[in-house]
Amino acid sequence: MSAIFLSAVEGGLAQPLTLGEHMVLRGYTGKAFGQVMAEEMKWNSLHILTNNTSICAALVGSMASSYLDLEGRRQLQVTAFAAPEEVPALSPKEEAVALIFGGQASPEVNYALTKNALKALAGANYGGALFFHLRVWGPKLVERAAQEDPAIARYLEGKQNLFSVTYDPQANLIRVWRVAVQGGKQVNAQELLKLNPNPTWETLLKRSL
Repeated sequence: MSAIFLSAVEGGLAQPLTLGEHMVLRGYTGKAFGQVMAEEMKWNSLHILTNNTSICAALVGSMASSYLDLEGRRQLQVTAFAAPEEVPALSPKEEAVALIFGGQASPEVNYALTKNALKALAGANYGGALFFHLRVWGPKLVERAAQEDPAIARYLEGKQNLFSVTYDPQANLIRVWRVAVQGGKQVNAQELLKLNPNPTWETLLKRSL
């Protein structure tokens, strides 16, 4: 599991984040995600799939404000699901789709959202890039979906444009990766860049459960 879920920090047990602190953490994280997508990935259009929790809303809002430009060159669509069964057939037209599931939703709900979204994207043979949030990639929700559904596994194993991030608390580095699914397993295939969180962001990351 990704170190983003670290429950202890140097000097003792971490104190749980307040809802406000969760939102500040997502402000930093969303800003980083949006900038990477706009400036490094250079995606001109993005479709975010998310749940309807307040923490994910904070993350998506921060991503949007960082990704979008006031001139309107980059385009954004957001689809929020209240429950996994609400995920419909999907046929995105955007260059990339980001799976942003986490927040106050339970691990099983986030897994079902991830699996249903991947099943829909596989059914449409969506050819664009996929970006997986820490809370999707870290607990290996993608791997589990591939192992449970052969159609998802075939779809993901044929894609070279999968991306995610990890957090290394010892080095205090967020690493952006091109990732892969091979033989039903998640793989961090190629490190693309590193981000060094500032002290406030670092503290919140390390306290985040």
